[in-house]
Amino acid sequence: MKKNTEHQTSLSTYTALIFLVALVMIVVSFFAQTHLEQAMVSEHEQEKVNLSNKAAQVSEENLQLVELNKTLRMRNTELETTNEAMTAEKNALAKEITSYEALIAVYDALYEGKFDIAKEMLLGIYTEDLSPTQKDLYDSLAKKLQ
Repeated sequence: MKKNTEHQTSLSTYTALIFLVALVMIVVSFFAQTHLEQAMVSEHEQEKVNLSNKAAQVSEENLQLVELNKTLRMRNTELETTNEAMTAEKNALAKEITSYEALIAVYDALYEGKFDIAKEMLLGIYTEDLSPTQKDLYDSLAKKLQ
């Protein structure tokens, strides 16, 4: 029986050690799980902060783009106005040049002695489109043809 008692003592000791190791493993796994959850919470908070920072950055970039768009629209409007004014000025100058060319053609015809052709050309000039200087030239050419 002595052997049986020794055997039971060693079996009890062995069983106690297994339970003790199991308890230690449970405690270690509990702390590891708690640490892991805290790390995940910290990671989620960091992601939230990163997302918040990215949202703020995108919002700032959007604001800058809106301001740039507004500035570009204003600049575009200014350029369109300038373009229209310059086009009108160009058209007016082109009319003036055409009128001068017609007056010069009348003068050339007068110089060459072709009075009938000069008179016909002079009558073909529309006087409402002439500038004051051109009207003076027109009048002087008309006087020469009389």
